[in-house]
Amino acid sequence: MFKRILHVGIVVADLQHAIDKFRGFGLSCSEVKVIEGANLQVAFFPVGDSFIELLSPTNPNERGALSSQSTIDHICFEVEDLEASIRNFLEHGARLKEGFPRKGAHGRIAFFDPETTEGTLIELCEL
Repeated sequence: MFKRILHVGIVVADLQHAIDKFRGFGLSCSEVKVIEGANLQVAFFPVGDSFIELLSPTNPNERGALSSQSTIDHICFEVEDLEASIRNFLEHGARLKEGFPRKGAHGRIAFFDPETTEGTLIELCEL
């Protein structure tokens, strides 16, 4: 079912500052995207075949979909078949967050309510 950990999402207060800091750590930023309608900007840093994903609101006065500030926000697993994986999660008591599945920054995504996934925000992504 799971192919790999696709990315770990980290919420940051100031995206450009965080990009500069992560570059200083020796990581390269491969892409920055604004997610329309989600009040979200995202920077991607490849690490092997996975990514560190820095997330920041485009409007700092609105948290939007972000769960917190300056912390790991979620873990994303790449899956081969999103619909089958969603069914498996649902059969085992997980609950989809409202509005999912949908198109994400990369591929189709689904988030599950952390109250139903042992307190961890889990994202599944089919590329």
